[in-house]
Amino acid sequence: MRATYRRSVLMVVLAACVLLGAVGTAWGLPPDPDNAALLYYQGFLSLAGLDDEARTLIGDVALGKVAPDDKAREAIGQCRGGIAFAEAAAEVPACHWGFQFSKGFDALMPQLARARFLAFVLVADARVRAADGDTRGALERCLMTDEFARHIGDDTLISYLVSIAVRDVGYRCMKDVMGQASGDVALLEWLKRELATTSEGAVTPMRSLKIEREIALSTLRMENAEQYAHLAAPGDEEKQKAILAQVSEEMFARARQIYSECSVEGVDMMGSSMPYAEAHVRLKALADRFDPNDAASGASRALAPALGSILSVKVRSEAYANAMHAGVEICLQKARSGKLPATLPAGLPKDPYSGEDFAYERTGDGFVLRCRRRDLDKDKLHEFAFPVR
Repeated sequence: MRATYRRSVLMVVLAACVLLGAVGTAWGLPPDPDNAALLYYQGFLSLAGLDDEARTLIGDVALGKVAPDDKAREAIGQCRGGIAFAEAAAEVPACHWGFQFSKGFDALMPQLARARFLAFVLVADARVRAADGDTRGALERCLMTDEFARHIGDDTLISYLVSIAVRDVGYRCMKDVMGQASGDVALLEWLKRELATTSEGAVTPMRSLKIEREIALSTLRMENAEQYAHLAAPGDEEKQKAILAQVSEEMFARARQIYSECSVEGVDMMGSSMPYAEAHVRLKALADRFDPNDAASGASRALAPALGSILSVKVRSEAYANAMHAGVEICLQKARSGKLPATLPAGLPKDPYSGEDFAYERTGDGFVLRCRRRDLDKDKLHEFAFPVR
């Protein structure tokens, strides 16, 4: 009886071992994250230990204000974990940050400030590579910053503006590094192909403006009256009480109608082929339609974005991108012929402020591409200087 029992127990144990062995054979590691934001968040956490001095130094190196000395290299070396997470994130197509859209204008987005600093880290590392003679490695870092900007995206107006700032700091470095490759045709042709690919995923303000509209229309309702009052008079309790005393269902209904009409018209204008100067003037005129003496119109105006300024950011970013495309073509001509062209080559991307070719000027250490019309928001002509070895 005992022998039979022991044999039964042994058979059960053997069967369990076989089953566990089969399961073990089929089992594998869980997949890596399929959301780039999860990797970026880990990258942000890995940079948390840097002190203010190191952060300031990294930012100065990224912007080209100072050369990467030993102290800067040490600070950037402390960021290897963050850089590694950014490298992994750049390989993941999807990026969802987890915005709390239901909170409307009260939604917190602390990750955007962290994103801007991570961009500084990446570009500072690019400048170290360039200083060490690794031109391709530096350009790859700049291109990775462009992918990071695409991942930051256009879910909100703030995220759109941060994505543009991140991309532009990468372009600023790329502009400075590109001339180091002015004798390397193969490298410049590679960069030209990469720039053509990155341009396909450029963010625009259109989606974020539409999301902003939905948030504003939701805010302009009686159930969200207190939130509206805080937005219309931040920090002024007396004024907030006065605002709440005059709101009503009827006023909010009229405010939603005014806001919606102006928003639709503004977004259509922003996405049209209208010349920059004309669109800027018309967007400013659209903002002037709001009547501050009318409660409904004033409520719409309190939540309306500065469309003229957003247009200028959009066009300034297009100017930077077009200058990069034109710059690599000019450097290619230098690489092939041994000298910079005397005049701007035909068929290059245009200055979006004027719709004309960039003004081109050879300088003592390279060349400059200059916009022909002023940025009406900043009241300046933008120019892009390319140092060439």
